[in-house]
Amino acid sequence: MSESIKNILIVGGGTSGWITAAYLNRFLDPARCSITLVESATVGTIGVGEATVPPLMPLLRALGINEDDFLRQCHATYKLGIKFVDWNRGAAGLQGKDEIWHPFGPIGAPVVNNLPLFHHWLRDRRAGVESGTYTSYSLHVLLAEMGRAPRTLAEGSIVTRHGAYAYHLDAHAFADYLSGVATQRGVVRITDDVRNVELDDRGFIRWVETEGHGRLAADLFIDCSGFSGLLIEKALGDDHIDWSNHLFCDRAVVLPTPRAAKMPPYTSATALSAGWAWKIPLHHRVGNGYVYSSRFISDESAAHELVRHAGEDPSGASPMQLKMRVGRRENFWMKNCVSVGLAAGFLEPLESTGIYLAQTGVERLLDHFPDMQFNPALIARYNATMGTEFAQVRDFIILHYLLNQRKDDGFWRANREAAPPDSLAQTLEFYDQTGLVDWNHAPLFTETSFYAIASGFGRLPRTYHPMADQTDPALSRRTMAEIKTKNLELANSLPDHGALIDAVNAAR
Repeated sequence: MSESIKNILIVGGGTSGWITAAYLNRFLDPARCSITLVESATVGTIGVGEATVPPLMPLLRALGINEDDFLRQCHATYKLGIKFVDWNRGAAGLQGKDEIWHPFGPIGAPVVNNLPLFHHWLRDRRAGVESGTYTSYSLHVLLAEMGRAPRTLAEGSIVTRHGAYAYHLDAHAFADYLSGVATQRGVVRITDDVRNVELDDRGFIRWVETEGHGRLAADLFIDCSGFSGLLIEKALGDDHIDWSNHLFCDRAVVLPTPRAAKMPPYTSATALSAGWAWKIPLHHRVGNGYVYSSRFISDESAAHELVRHAGEDPSGASPMQLKMRVGRRENFWMKNCVSVGLAAGFLEPLESTGIYLAQTGVERLLDHFPDMQFNPALIARYNATMGTEFAQVRDFIILHYLLNQRKDDGFWRANREAAPPDSLAQTLEFYDQTGLVDWNHAPLFTETSFYAIASGFGRLPRTYHPMADQTDPALSRRTMAEIKTKNLELANSLPDHGALIDAVNAAR
């Protein structure tokens, strides 16, 4: 017990700070380890995106948070996936709408020998059999297109039971909500500004000095101070690894608009001249934003393009500009300091991974929780684990840009022609030759996600898995048709998404 961590100081609030506080408070004995969070009243928090990925749902359950209460307090709605619009505009041979879906959850079901549906679908495609798009076998895509919720007011469904869904939320309201949960359960909240960081003779953080509360000491410090990296970078000197050579977008402009008539259960990401625009439906408003590259468009032009895209009156719109530093820490954990959230790194929100990377940072910290020895091997393993998380998310985001078929010069052409990281290049080579993906044990994006994006952009492998030929084509096609029939039956039994969200908010 004399070697155990007895107190933790989190520097910085916002979503990452309060996720960290709430999670550690839930799983560390408050009688043995106290948690304090100090946040500034003058430094604002950044909420570039308000969409999430499915791992947030089990986090809420682990924290003992009632989903309906969360939906109400955070103005949240359901998210069943992402629709990418106009990413292939003008591409030769494009049929129908220029839409690519990345649904959450499974697509269809294994047809035989536990072989993913993708290989049976690909066999039919190669044989010239019309079988629709790969994602047309997704229940989530059908629900999204029909505007249906994943549950009724009183009951769940196969979607909610398996946790294959996420949320749109108001990031500031979510941080406030988690703050209330954490402080009610014993986390100490201090509102103050950190003015100085003192190191001991080993290079460990001894204390942080605040303007109004003096010196705040701790055994373990967690840096949630955002891009400034107040502890990990400014005090401990850890380097930032720049990934702007792979991900060109370094700016965002955001513009909230009033609630729309329809409340679709998905995020849309529409390609614009030098990036893409999101549209996120919340209960009380719509979140709009344009993520772009300053190499290809000015801030003023980007703001004008977003206003036009959102359908707003330019004379009355007041978009807000944000600068983004794309990349990650060289060391997420140094000495007695762990960085979480933007202090650890930032990847553009194309796949809504900002909150996830903060969440997994603190979850992995609990897996590698130290004592006062701060074993270097433990720290090195944590850093390697988080490095893998960031690299896989980076590669998946790059995949969207690399496969785009827009005929525009400038931004889109530059993305097509950019050399991918070696890890993504190797994954694509394996996929092209075998139809398999080496992401089977990936923390977040599995082979199903890869198939959805790659096939949506028309990148199909040379061949399918040999096991597909061991199934009678007529049998596999009947099975695939039955999947669509069952999906439609379930979708017809579920309510309109907007109506459900209104009902949840009315049932206070």
